[in-house]
Amino acid sequence: MRKKIIRAFLVVILVFGISGCSTIKTSEDSISKPSSPTSSSQLTVINSSNETRQDEPSNNLSKLSSVQEAQDVQAVQAVPILYYHSVMQENGNELRMPPEQFEAQMAFLQEQGYQSVSLEKLYQALYSGGTLPAKPFVISFDDGYLDNYTTAFPILTKHGFTATVFMVTSYINGDEFMSWHQLKELVANGWEIEGHTTNHPYLTKIDSSTVLSELKTSKEQLEKELGHSVDFFAYPYGDLNPTVLKALKDTGYLMAVTTERGWADAKIDAWHVHRVYCYASMGMNEFSRRMLNPNY
Repeated sequence: MRKKIIRAFLVVILVFGISGCSTIKTSEDSISKPSSPTSSSQLTVINSSNETRQDEPSNNLSKLSSVQEAQDVQAVQAVPILYYHSVMQENGNELRMPPEQFEAQMAFLQEQGYQSVSLEKLYQALYSGGTLPAKPFVISFDDGYLDNYTTAFPILTKHGFTATVFMVTSYINGDEFMSWHQLKELVANGWEIEGHTTNHPYLTKIDSSTVLSELKTSKEQLEKELGHSVDFFAYPYGDLNPTVLKALKDTGYLMAVTTERGWADAKIDAWHVHRVYCYASMGMNEFSRRMLNPNY
């Protein structure tokens, strides 16, 4: 009888023991189920991270592509630098651009979507990886005639353009030339006033110490009076040689423009930049041709 009771007791223990393990396992399964969303959540985070990582290269490629496109444009892009002297009517003087013709040229450029840029922006684009608008051009005036202020300035303002004046410093405040006050007003309106020597000599026909003085004195005077760095230079008469180039670099200029015909191009070094000469009798057909052909 005792053996039967013991045997029955062992059976009960075994039955309940197995059931208890099953309950624990089921309980473990139930604990692991909430981990499923956690896993899912973790996968979501990982996927989100992966998406971010995938997006980043995509964005980078897009940025690189944009940068590369900009660099490619700049690498092959040439930009016209128009150069004038005076804007006034004087029959028989090619340097005097009639105001109505100048107005027509500027209206044409505005209608065609051109945007004027500074020499600083052009320099950065050609030689330092900067960017430019789709149809850039530069307007420059040599010597600093008074009509650059009285006539050209209002016309350019009307069409949303600015310009650069290469100023001969000994001419400032002289008859038919701009005053310091007028130059400062132009600067305040986005124009650049840059170097063109003190006395406008043929630089190759004077000694090296005088060349240096012509460059250095005029540069320092402009910087002192106008309060901005003078980094760009136009050779009087387009006259230059290795001595002049060395003096320019020693003086601290960054770029110099010539009277050589053509557009400014990064393929040409910063000391021999070409320009587009604009003269009184050129007419609109010739003007538009020069604006469309870098090697006119």
